[in-house]
Amino acid sequence: MTVRIASLAALALALAAAPLQAQVQKPRATAPEAQGASVTPPASYEGQWFTTPDGCTYSRAGAPGQAPIWIIVKNPRHIGKPNAHRGCQAMLQG
Repeated sequence: MTVRIASLAALALALAAAPLQAQVQKPRATAPEAQGASVTPPASYEGQWFTTPDGCTYSRAGAPGQAPIWIIVKNPRHIGKPNAHRGCQAMLQG
């Protein structure tokens, strides 16, 4: 009887720990740099909008004469681009 209770207790502990082990996931690379994509336009780029190879669209911002800052456009439908996805960075330093 005590062996059966001990084995049931061990089984209950193992089952309780299983969901914790299942929740441990490998971190995913969401930043375009990690995917090997070029994330900023070249310094000679003059346009207002820039779309990265993975589909993230940014709008140029910043003071004249300074390096541009690129801000994510969440819904760039007005320029014919798809919505931003989870892997897009909020801002790029140019």
